[in-house]
Amino acid sequence: MGAGSRTTPPPSPTVSARTYTSHAFSIPLIATLPDDLKVEADPDSATLLSWDSNLAENNKVRFVLPVNLYKPKQLKPAAPPQDYLTYLRGLTAQGATFTDEVTTTVDGHNATVMTGDAAGPLDGVLGCPEANMPADDCFGLQPDLTLRIAVIDVSGKTLLAWARAEKGAVDVATFFTEFETMLKGVKFT
Repeated sequence: MGAGSRTTPPPSPTVSARTYTSHAFSIPLIATLPDDLKVEADPDSATLLSWDSNLAENNKVRFVLPVNLYKPKQLKPAAPPQDYLTYLRGLTAQGATFTDEVTTTVDGHNATVMTGDAAGPLDGVLGCPEANMPADDCFGLQPDLTLRIAVIDVSGKTLLAWARAEKGAVDVATFFTEFETMLKGVKFT
């Protein structure tokens, strides 16, 4: 090298301000968030991670480890089924509709992603993040919302993740694409 020239070291990698590391979630993970989502999850509990949108009140992303769920027309909660995907597809007999299904992986774990809608309220059918919750406080399919749902098998546990948007909103396709990009960047730690 000539006099006066220096070698500049390569820049150090930095953690993006849009990266979220779970604190309490039972399956620790790191997710890169789209600009549309708030950076902090609220809550970040053992069974639920939830992010709200910065842009649309009804847009949310959730990661849930269901403790129990309410099968349609049942008043008492039940344990999540071993074959959650078959159970979910079976909700079509109760007015649910699933479209655009794809098989993929999330950090090497098998996942099925689909869009879910319902003709009428199906309270609690997706699951409850805590025991002893009433069905209408748990997660389900609703006629005014569209969900892009991922059923992920993580070491024998069913992890549900979804993006929800108001049915018919102009940003649904964009929000769902951002969610799928987010899933591709999830790392289980």
